[in-house]
Amino acid sequence: MDYGNYFQFFLSLIFIIGLIFAFSIIAKKLGLGHGPAITGNKQKRIQIAEVKPLDAKRKIVLIQCDNKEHLVLVGGTNDLLLDTVPCNISLDQTDKTKAPIGAGKMNESSGV
Repeated sequence: MDYGNYFQFFLSLIFIIGLIFAFSIIAKKLGLGHGPAITGNKQKRIQIAEVKPLDAKRKIVLIQCDNKEHLVLVGGTNDLLLDTVPCNISLDQTDKTKAPIGAGKMNESSGV
């Protein structure tokens, strides 16, 4: 084989990789990926605030939805809702302004 055949093989490989990439983008735009395409309401009501792994199978996920935060244990044999607390922070604000859960509560025994 001469260098012309290697060059043709390389260009063919780049072309095929480009086609695969283009079809994946088209499939995502059409909603053929991980669920239906979002077309109507662009306002986001749900957000994953934090994810912490517990072990190889289980994670704790903090989900914010409609001014409430839900603490969910996922993985293993089933999923479990651990706690739900009200949240006064809208989904449009950044994580830098987000206060920890219970930060506004005062402890009467501390006198603060």
